[in-house]
Amino acid sequence: MALKNLGILWGQYGPYHIARVAALKQRAGAVNVHALELANQTADYVWTRSLPFELVTAFSGEVVQQIPFWRVFFRARRIFCELNLDVCILPSYWPKQILAVLLAAKSLGIRTVMMNESHAGTARATGAAAQVKRVLVNAFDAALVGGQPQKRYFASLGLPVEKIFPGYDAVDNQYFADKAATVRADAARWRAQYALPDRYFLSLGRFVAKKNLPTLILAYRQILTRQAGCPVHLVMVGSGEEEGRLKTLCAELHLPVYDKSRVGGEKPTSQAPATTPGVHFYGFRQIDENPLFYALAEAFILPSSREEWGLVVNEAMACGLPVVVSETVGCAEDLLVAGSPSGLAELRIEPPLTMISGLRQNGFVFPPDSSEALAGALNDLSLHPELRELMGQAGRQIVETVSCDVFAMNALRAARAALGEEPENP
Repeated sequence: MALKNLGILWGQYGPYHIARVAALKQRAGAVNVHALELANQTADYVWTRSLPFELVTAFSGEVVQQIPFWRVFFRARRIFCELNLDVCILPSYWPKQILAVLLAAKSLGIRTVMMNESHAGTARATGAAAQVKRVLVNAFDAALVGGQPQKRYFASLGLPVEKIFPGYDAVDNQYFADKAATVRADAARWRAQYALPDRYFLSLGRFVAKKNLPTLILAYRQILTRQAGCPVHLVMVGSGEEEGRLKTLCAELHLPVYDKSRVGGEKPTSQAPATTPGVHFYGFRQIDENPLFYALAEAFILPSSREEWGLVVNEAMACGLPVVVSETVGCAEDLLVAGSPSGLAELRIEPPLTMISGLRQNGFVFPPDSSEALAGALNDLSLHPELRELMGQAGRQIVETVSCDVFAMNALRAARAALGEEPENP
């Protein structure tokens, strides 16, 4: 059976999904790709978006997580029949609204591909729940996953390894690279407009417990203690339930806190630039502002205690930044490539690097419970601009292995595998 009509669905389309589907449509050839979403509102994210393609929204004006199960089931059946789908690609089987879509597809005999970024380090189900999970995973006919840890995990749950394809976790690399280049070409203006310090490390993401941000703040305090007169600041972009705790920790560690949540936009800020190194809180930002923060940073840090993948690492690498990533983050194995940066030996770095054990071609990995190890990596990066340059160059090349075009290619391979076709080699 040849693939003719392919659906790809998320609860709500955000910027990441739009870029991936645009690439999928471009690569699909004679295959009709139908972009589907349950609703244009979600309880988790407040995205602004522009769509370069037609999008079928099942429930306009409603919140994904609040739509009753059976309403989703019957609406999905009706849309699938209208589109005459052969295969539908779905974002796993949960929450219950996505499960309803999966069951709707199964009731019509439509083959399904699971998109998923879970791995053994993020698995929480035990006992009967683990058995139910295994059954649901094996209801899919193929899978599109993040990388090697994810592939091993779903193979352990029973999916045939030849029907599991990597490449799910992609961002629009060229968008981030171009935006960063534009910002760097006029760096002084952007620094002034956003009251950004001359030198800073960057954290960007939600302020929730699993992000392990207290460890980052502790490591930053150690850097300032270790290097008398260290000029590097810490910029934190994001918001969430942990924000109050993080600011309290800064106060306990005698770190200056700078509230920049209202800084930015079209008009330059009247806020004076901070001279004393400290922690700058910029609040939640839309994706079109994020390249600005990457472009002017010296390194990006993701210290999560558990993380399915970590798309912010892709973004930072696309912008040419060295990345410092906890070894429990889902992308660490695929994106933090073993070995030292090409050309490092010729640099004859003094003082010698302190984090050799965690050294990678494009950054460092570290144990998430060790602020000391993280501090060592940040210390090395703060002292050696030439090291940052080499790592940033390496990362820009490595991130192309998970581009939106790779997502599109492997999504099509997974769809054909779900139909029982022999997927072509990339």
